Amino acid sequence: MNHCQSTKEYFDSVANKWDTMCHHNSQKISAILTLANIKKNSRILDIATGTGVLIPYLLKTEPAEVIAIDLSELMIAQAQKNHTDDQVRFEAANFYEFDQTGFDFAIAYSAYPHFLDKEAFVRRLVESLNPQGRFMIAHSESKETINSRHSGDKVRKVSASLKDAPSESNYFKSVFEIDILVDTDEIYIISGKKR
Repeated sequence: MNHCQSTKEYFDSVANKWDTMCHHNSQKISAILTLANIKKNSRILDIATGTGVLIPYLLKTEPAEVIAIDLSELMIAQAQKNHTDDQVRFEAANFYEFDQTGFDFAIAYSAYPHFLDKEAFVRRLVESLNPQGRFMIAHSESKETINSRHSGDKVRKVSASLKDAPSESNYFKSVFEIDILVDTDEIYIISGKKR
């Protein structure tokens, strides 16, 4: 996982200004999580939480617990400043090496392109989820917008282009029943339940 160090260094370098660099449409996030249909009292894993943009929305689902992880300690430090609810535990962790299990729902929002080893990502996802647990890859923008944003020299080194949702979902199909694919000018989602 050599790219992990480069990814960590990149996000450490932008953590203090990330919230001014990135803006997320709250209506789209709400729509994404409505599609997720997260059950009350779920254990939720927020993969690559960044500064915790999803946390207020996840808390509305009345979870038992949210574990929010990120490779960048500085992103986690900013997330902890932004969100102080005691139902949320933030942890600086490499998802590829993350060994906690028993989650009902796992989401990578606006982060999936930074996981370059897709097979390892899927293996870890399967291990972290309960039987029938749901995963979701989601962006509140189109793949074209995401891919163009990741075309700069620095970012290209720590991200991979998104394929169309049906093609990208092939990484997941052997272990998940894919039941949501959205790939429009406005939004991008791949989601399913563990087999």
